[in-house]
Amino acid sequence: MKKYIIYLLVSGFALLSNMALTSCSDDDVEDANDVLVVKSVLPTKVMEGQVVTITGTGLEKATSVVFPGKVSVNNITKVGNGYISVITPAGVSVEGGTVTIEADGESAESVITLTIGKPEPLRVAPLDKEIKINECVEVYGKDLEFITKAYFPGEDDKDVVVDAGDFKRKATGSLHIYSPMGIKAGPAQIILEDCSGKKYPLPEVTLSDEVVGGGEETGGEGYASIWTGDVYIQDWDNWQYLTSDQLHLEGFQIHEGLMIRFTFNNPDGASVCVCDGNWGAPNVDGEGNNTVQVAAGITDLEFPISQGMAETLKGGGGIIVGGVNFTLKKIELFREYPTLWEGEYTTGWWWYLPAAELDLSAITPEAGQTIKFTFTHHDAPQTFCLCDGWWGAPFIRDGGESPNNIVLAADEDFLEFEISEGMAATMNGESETALIIGGDITITKIQIKTE
Repeated sequence: MKKYIIYLLVSGFALLSNMALTSCSDDDVEDANDVLVVKSVLPTKVMEGQVVTITGTGLEKATSVVFPGKVSVNNITKVGNGYISVITPAGVSVEGGTVTIEADGESAESVITLTIGKPEPLRVAPLDKEIKINECVEVYGKDLEFITKAYFPGEDDKDVVVDAGDFKRKATGSLHIYSPMGIKAGPAQIILEDCSGKKYPLPEVTLSDEVVGGGEETGGEGYASIWTGDVYIQDWDNWQYLTSDQLHLEGFQIHEGLMIRFTFNNPDGASVCVCDGNWGAPNVDGEGNNTVQVAAGITDLEFPISQGMAETLKGGGGIIVGGVNFTLKKIELFREYPTLWEGEYTTGWWWYLPAAELDLSAITPEAGQTIKFTFTHHDAPQTFCLCDGWWGAPFIRDGGESPNNIVLAADEDFLEFEISEGMAATMNGESETALIIGGDITITKIQIKTE
């Protein structure tokens, strides 16, 4: 009897303990969901007028969002459970900082800091030829992901507006914009506009009202697809494993540094993570990270393949893509121009490049083809001069001391122009010296475009 009573007492105590624990656990969950916490802020680089999405808990009771510089926003939109969005206001501190959520006497601060975007178009190309309708105007610079419109001079002094959604390409360092129908032929100044309404006049180009067919690449340099699909990556539980059987790598010479591009739908801002098939982490953002925060509206991400990624792909491995809140649409690899010479040579006055050092196995240089010189990055203007092997002076570009002697602007890291008859002759071995190059620049690659 005594044992039975003790058993009942112990059982009852255990039952009560379980009830208490259960009740405590439910309360904890409820309380946790009600605690004001900021988990993420996307994007992490912002400008006035841009939508910012914040995730966390307790956000439904938020009354204001305080940006760096103590600029407060009270117009808050609930996106879903644990999601709110606001419009970045004017006056945010240029130094950046954290975001604070306020709610009825409570506050929560973000761990991740916001930085401020400062669009800066630095260079436009091409400058040496007329740009026809459906051809690309290329703009290079900094923080260009915030550009929302491009204005082309049109007939009757009415601008033709191209929205960012119609750009061929939009990335932080470059824009590729198709020249639209209705433009006015002749010298023109294209104007860009960012999400705050600020406008940026570009250097003068020459527009043509002739039309070229479509916007497809015509061969040579460009991107070629290795995978297409329609995969929504909602969160970190939705990794996409792409095997070698799903990737079309035929015809590519895979190597470290080859550019790869991911295209996706991204209306609200996203986290994008890329690994090779062995879970190696390529340098996606240029700072050693394989995960990046992508602002709303940015639809592509490109970066050079790492050594590990190149070895994985060549060895029959695949690609792994993860992240939050985007739909993966396409993966492409860069289709390179035939390379005639590659290395690192600082020219001085003069460099006599022997014809024997040119690799002509993939192409025969011809007059009228486009040749591309790539240089090491330079933050200050640099001189560049080119002659064929007989000291003939090809036409490089307007604006120099002579047609074959120019000053490259700061950040102008490559130069393209047409091969002259003299250059074609000396590069094909009719002279011991293929090219004579002078100036104050370090050349890393010489290529020919194939059309």
